[in-house]
Amino acid sequence: MAFPYLRSTIVPIAVGCFAGAAIIAGLTAGLYGWQLFAAAAIIGLAAGIPAGLWSARRMRETDPLPRPESPTMDPSAAAREVDPRRAEPYPPAPDQGKA
Repeated sequence: MAFPYLRSTIVPIAVGCFAGAAIIAGLTAGLYGWQLFAAAAIIGLAAGIPAGLWSARRMRETDPLPRPESPTMDPSAAAREVDPRRAEPYPPAPDQGKA
């Protein structure tokens, strides 16, 4: 089984976000003791681990977005991918897309 890179990246970020939000809320409320940081760690772990696992699972299950054929050759390719009837505002430059 491969190492779960996505999960091991998303879960700590989610834990840190929830713990950071709890610390900011506590400091704003005027709490400055070690109890605030202990409570923030517990809140971060209790809320961040399930949220991170859910986010990683959802990211894996979601189909990737379709990519335009070559956005470097045609600057409005991405816009036409969304709306194929979109009019071309100007013709591409003669040297555009040449390496």
